[in-house]
Amino acid sequence: MSRKAKARLLYSTISSSERVSELGAAGALIYTWLLTHCDDQGRYAGSAKKVKAEVVPLIDDIVSKDIETALVAMEENKLIIRYNDDKTQLIQIADWWEFQSGLRFTSASRYPTPEGWKDRIKLQPERDTMGKFRYVDTDTGEIKD
Repeated sequence: MSRKAKARLLYSTISSSERVSELGAAGALIYTWLLTHCDDQGRYAGSAKKVKAEVVPLIDDIVSKDIETALVAMEENKLIIRYNDDKTQLIQIADWWEFQSGLRFTSASRYPTPEGWKDRIKLQPERDTMGKFRYVDTDTGEIKD
């Protein structure tokens, strides 16, 4: 299955974050790699089983139990918001817009927002009548070339 590449910003300050360091080595690895799997709004279907299968599938030393422990620690350290939609466990990265605000294009999430969260959808590409791409700011409706 071909996947569209996503650009994610990871600042060097993450290595000196006390909240991330409190996760331990495995938890910090899971958290940083989880960032690359989130959609443009910072969301991910977040059961421990899914995180194991997609975020750290080749690391045999990390099992689903370790991931659940790490997810609980991430929530306690206010790195993520865990919530449910019907039967799906979801994750919202709590500081997503602090670090991902430089993204030029952001698409809507297929997952619902957690309570109190505001999505940011901006500069979606569309073609004009001549087939040339232009970008529309979905908040303001402003067209940018």
